[in-house]
Amino acid sequence: MVWVLACCLLPALRSAGEPLIGRVVLDRDGEPVPSVGVQLVDPSEVVVATAVTDRRGLFALDPATSTAVGDVVWTPSTPSVPSLGRAYPNPFNPSVRIPFHLPATTRVDVAVYNSAGQRVRTLQRGYWPAGAGEVGWDGRDEAGRGVAAGVYLVRLRTRSSTSVTRVTMLDGVASQAPRRAGAVQAPTLSYDGYRLLVDGAGVAAEQVTLRDVPELVLVVVHADVTAAALPDGGTMTMRGVPAGDFPMGSERYQDERPPRSVYLNGFYLAEREVTVAEYAACVRAGVCAQAASGSTCNAADRPAHPANCVSWYDAGDFCGWAGMRLPTEAEWEKAARGSEGRVYPWGKTPPGGAGDCERAVMMAAGLGLGCGHDGTAPVAGRPAGVGPYGHLDLAGNVWEWTADAFERDYYHRSPLDNPVNDGPATQRVVRGNSWYYSDPDPDMRAANRFGFRPLRWVPYVGFRCAADADGHVRGYLVDPPSAEKAALAHRDWMARNRVAMAAEGDTQPRRDPPARDDMVSVPAGSFRMGTTHGESDEGPVHEVFVDAFEIDRHEVTVAHYGECVEEGACREPHSGSAAYRIEAEGNYLNWGQPGRDAHPVNGVNWYDADGFCRWAGKRLPTEAEWEWSARGDDGRLYPWGDEEATCTRAIIDDGGDGCGHEMAWPVGSRVAGASPFGVLDQAGNLWEWMADWYDRQYYHRSAVHNPHNEDEGEGLKVLRGGSMADQNPHIHRLTNRLGYDPKQRFDYTIGFRCARGLAE
Repeated sequence: MVWVLACCLLPALRSAGEPLIGRVVLDRDGEPVPSVGVQLVDPSEVVVATAVTDRRGLFALDPATSTAVGDVVWTPSTPSVPSLGRAYPNPFNPSVRIPFHLPATTRVDVAVYNSAGQRVRTLQRGYWPAGAGEVGWDGRDEAGRGVAAGVYLVRLRTRSSTSVTRVTMLDGVASQAPRRAGAVQAPTLSYDGYRLLVDGAGVAAEQVTLRDVPELVLVVVHADVTAAALPDGGTMTMRGVPAGDFPMGSERYQDERPPRSVYLNGFYLAEREVTVAEYAACVRAGVCAQAASGSTCNAADRPAHPANCVSWYDAGDFCGWAGMRLPTEAEWEKAARGSEGRVYPWGKTPPGGAGDCERAVMMAAGLGLGCGHDGTAPVAGRPAGVGPYGHLDLAGNVWEWTADAFERDYYHRSPLDNPVNDGPATQRVVRGNSWYYSDPDPDMRAANRFGFRPLRWVPYVGFRCAADADGHVRGYLVDPPSAEKAALAHRDWMARNRVAMAAEGDTQPRRDPPARDDMVSVPAGSFRMGTTHGESDEGPVHEVFVDAFEIDRHEVTVAHYGECVEEGACREPHSGSAAYRIEAEGNYLNWGQPGRDAHPVNGVNWYDADGFCRWAGKRLPTEAEWEWSARGDDGRLYPWGDEEATCTRAIIDDGGDGCGHEMAWPVGSRVAGASPFGVLDQAGNLWEWMADWYDRQYYHRSAVHNPHNEDEGEGLKVLRGGSMADQNPHIHRLTNRLGYDPKQRFDYTIGFRCARGLAE
């Protein structure tokens, strides 16, 4: 339903001789609706004017010109600011015409002033349509009295600019009777009985009959909702997204830059993620491959949960079977952000570290993974997280496949109209984050992008389908690689992925553990520790001097830690999945796993790490030593420079944990990520225990020479470097600090390396 709201602050009514100006907005939250068509139909059913709403949802209908449109038809030669033209005739007697031009529909005030700066006559006040306009002055003041001959100023004023021109009146107008102040000439014809027809891609076609028409007509519409028939007889609710511009990208991460305005045609996007039951129907039809199984993959006993453990090709096959397609990432982002550019689908409020399980199925402090589900939740169960067009679960539950190939720098060359990166690439874009491990505030933003290998099956990725508003189906899929058939012979998702990785050459290097005393000599020196651009515990930036020392080139390996265990000086690290609520997490632990001698040892607490280093004749490094050995004196953000962490230089959550391998890698696997002194894996692979106790305010009182916080404070020890399970690039910055329970030994993302002073 569409209706018109008359604003009580704008009582002046429009006559049929004046332009009809209005704005089209969505009923859900008042967002403007650009690029929809508006027709003005007179009582005899004749279309007397047409318009297209501009970026702000404004339209202007002028029966005198038959067609009036918004800024979608402006040419580069159109003035970019409101301006007055040359008045004619000038000098004049008894009347003059003053043309003007507006680059956008806006509120104007056109008035005549005398040489003393006093307002003589208001010629036009209120909204005026974009394009050429004209007002006339008959040489009279507001009371209808003729004014004296002389030079007058005509001023055009809008909210953003002012333009002035001079007119000269000859002889004056003295012989005519004055009019009473405030008298208004009666309109020749009212707009009563006229109708507005509103239609556009993604918007339900509606009409409204006009009665008392205010200065600015507010037309409230809703996005179209339709039920798409599936081949098995079921239906899928599709919600329209109107055509128009929206702000895509952000300044937060390098792969989201530059932010820019993108235009999209209208389209439809499924209200919710595809469910297990819906995907099963495609499997029964012989079109879709069986979803993978295993820990946290949704099976038939969870019909209302999102289909997960499906590859990009599986998702595309389902959408094709349904007569649809995968959405482009631009379409997905617009559906989540709207034309005003929301930060999250529900608005600007971040989910917070403690989580906001009323809006999204996410990792939440105190509840755990999936808001306590330890996996997905049924789809559409978080109505408080609804997007601007009525879509659900656009943040959380499962990441969602999109059509686009993922390239970190794509936005620098992306077209501004209907962009889709359908070129070759090793990864495809997923959007929206999931129930799995993440940092909710930055990672669940609607602009956040993530690349994932298309031939992978994981429990935290699913999908939804899209369709063109005109019913045309575009195919973005390419034929799957030959490795798909071999991978599908396995049901377990990890087994499938191993087959696909091997076929793609995506394998971890096999190497012997490095020498236990392979250490890097770091010279004495001073550097500026911390940063002004991070969290509060990373500042203030302060000058620190560190004596010369040695630090392990690599994180301590399983093999080296095993030597300490064999001698009875160290206890065994944690192994197995008994401590975890998700069985698959046991795979991340390296102790006791065949072929992982060169992997960093994990599942050890601070006391385990400290004991090993003492047994080896070393000690844990201080924060200052670690940061100096990782950054040097040039203030870089990462060991290699200032470019954000990717799997090219670090083992992180990029295409999945451990660069898609769901584990840490052998130490030293990313030589390109070496620090200025040659230390490896100081960003990613595993967090590393420091000697220091953690204090958020420590930098405010830190010593200048060899600082080392020995004050137990809240009882937390410092971790540095980030891990293979961290997606957020900022986590891997060398200034990032994390306070952690030193007794915690079940965390598979934590390891360590040792150091020693030259005099030790």
